[in-house]
Amino acid sequence: MNSKYIGNYILRNVNGVCVAQSPILSQFNELVHYVTTRRILNNTKNELDELNMSVSNEDFPRYFDFFAKCVNISPNKCVFSHQTHSKNVKVVTREDIGEPYWNRKLKEVDGLITNDKELFLVTTYADCMPIIAYDPMKRVVGVAHSGWRGTLLEIGKELVLKMNEEFGCNPEELFVTVGPSIGPESFEVGPDVAAEFFMKFGKDVLRKIDGNEKIHVDLWKAVEITLKSVGVVHLEFSNIDTYKHTEYFYSYRREKTKKRFAVIVGIV
Repeated sequence: MNSKYIGNYILRNVNGVCVAQSPILSQFNELVHYVTTRRILNNTKNELDELNMSVSNEDFPRYFDFFAKCVNISPNKCVFSHQTHSKNVKVVTREDIGEPYWNRKLKEVDGLITNDKELFLVTTYADCMPIIAYDPMKRVVGVAHSGWRGTLLEIGKELVLKMNEEFGCNPEELFVTVGPSIGPESFEVGPDVAAEFFMKFGKDVLRKIDGNEKIHVDLWKAVEITLKSVGVVHLEFSNIDTYKHTEYFYSYRREKTKKRFAVIVGIV
């Protein structure tokens, strides 16, 4: 398995599929986590050209089966959520696995939590922020899909509070990483959205870039404010701007694409 860095994350070739991983989470051997990229390595004419993890794509089972085989996980142990930019967070068990496996039984849920072993949580992205939280003491993992709407709704806080409420997780003992997502130099907004962020988080999340008249919102800073407000201290950012790194990650804002990359997390 070869590896190199992009931003703060480690890029690895796992049996021909290129994935990104968090250094802060990689220290826990019992935690499986992958951030997929669009790249498939060591390709042959019989394999896929790139890895599109959009669940709504009609070829999704083919893509996911290929990925699952490369990383040696069972697709039939995966839970997929129906994301709607809400702040809804749900504790999931094996009962939430769909039939067929990619059926999204969980409607309007943007955050998933589990302490079940060998159960994998799958969320998908194209500029929105993946927030992964792990409690190594309680062996509980959670993941949230935080776009700009979810960031205003503070879904990161909801994830941490739900882990505390359901499993007694101490926020100070959580290890949290924020994965590849649109960065502060790329997220240009109109005055209405800028005003909402200013009212919620203050002026520190607003930026002017190189004399540009447009306002940019620093979603990473907004999530940092949210997570620290509930006591998170072990916090890492990938510092990977998906808008700038479309060679690895899909960006809806730059490409207007329906394709997605995925985060897969689970405890073994």
